[in-house]
Amino acid sequence: MINMKYVTLNDYCAKNKMYEAWNAEYGPIFPISKELFERNLSNASMSASYVALENDDLVGFIICKFWNDKFYIDLYDESAWISLFYVKECYRKQGVGSELLERVEYETKKLRKKHLYIGKDYLNFFPGLPVDLKSSAAWFEKRGFTRPYDTYDLIRTIKLDSLDKIPLRNQNINYRVCNINDKDKLINFVKENWPGRWLKETIDYFDNGGTGKEYVIGLDKETICAFAKIGLPTTDTSLISYSLTWRNRFAALGGIGPLGVGLPYRKKNIGFDIVAFATNTLIDNKVSDIIIDWTGLLDFYRRLGYEVFKSYFYMTKEL
Repeated sequence: MINMKYVTLNDYCAKNKMYEAWNAEYGPIFPISKELFERNLSNASMSASYVALENDDLVGFIICKFWNDKFYIDLYDESAWISLFYVKECYRKQGVGSELLERVEYETKKLRKKHLYIGKDYLNFFPGLPVDLKSSAAWFEKRGFTRPYDTYDLIRTIKLDSLDKIPLRNQNINYRVCNINDKDKLINFVKENWPGRWLKETIDYFDNGGTGKEYVIGLDKETICAFAKIGLPTTDTSLISYSLTWRNRFAALGGIGPLGVGLPYRKKNIGFDIVAFATNTLIDNKVSDIIIDWTGLLDFYRRLGYEVFKSYFYMTKEL
């Protein structure tokens, strides 16, 4: 065990050193901008997150999150999340990562949390452990984590010609981009169908100054029957969903997700059409690539021209 000092994020001021260290190794595949880091850190549990230092130089860090928001999401009050975890390569296999994880687990158990997840947090960097870092999976498994299943980010590269557009199937539904006048109707639709994280994201979007243009909807006359959130190349970081997290890798990334169809309207090709309309809207906005995030519906999205971009292991530990 090397001589190391551990401090909480409350006591560490040079937070830019954290994403700079990450980017020095993983920036080519998972680039974290200053704006993204600060946004995703905004709901971190600072007193339960730690930095490892040697002679005041950053060696590693772990960012932990507890759900302290007044908005209720089922099971979130008994869960904790490791949002981002990094140790410099030359310090690995020397006990630094184990010490960081043990400190987080101690804080988590003090609060009587039942579940500890890798990723999946609100304002997340990852929906799980990236397969690109698959050597870390065995490390976590040795420390009591299990891997129940996998999830995926999907991608479609756009050539910017008319052939990229996807024909819609259900001609009885009208599709359009939202505007600010749709705010209450959209929030109520999401509340009726997904009264959890997706509702929280929708409310936060408008509270942070969103005008509606990052949402598309399907309408049966005046009734919303489907929605999809989209990310534009120009969307401010405060308004993005996870689909635009790695936008710095691309010339002009677009994103889709979350998305859904109201229960009475399912199995009518409306799910296909809302994705098609979202894709076509992004093509009109001159995107170079489109990512659909955090899904296991590979066969469905392949019908719309999407293929696997990144794979992730869901990893959890029961405390």
